[in-house]
Amino acid sequence: MYSLKRFAAGAALLLFATATPGLALAAGPLDGLTIPAVDPAIAFVAPAPDQPNYDARMQAFLDITVPDSWNGMNVQFLSTLDETGVDVVGLPVSAPKADPNNPNFIYQRFQNAVLFYNGTDDSTQVLALG
Repeated sequence: MYSLKRFAAGAALLLFATATPGLALAAGPLDGLTIPAVDPAIAFVAPAPDQPNYDARMQAFLDITVPDSWNGMNVQFLSTLDETGVDVVGLPVSAPKADPNNPNFIYQRFQNAVLFYNGTDDSTQVLALG
């Protein structure tokens, strides 16, 4: 379970990222990998720290938006987020998406990083943005 401090840090990063136009918003190649664009709808539904039941809302938001299994693949994105921390990776800003050039590569974009699943060797990595 995430601590309130991690949630508050993640929410503050989300507010900063959404309030700063052009901040790592473009989709495109990252060392040859095609990462998804930021989806403003995901940022819009993220809970704010001042909402009642913030911890429960944040956990529900992450459970819904960050899967461990996606389209039959064991991407382990939620488990990786749990291990790495919202304060490091940030909140999700896209849904998972397959690479258009390689369907074995699945990405989910976060504020500060991309979670990358390689179906060829069944591994998940954190790729830093910027």
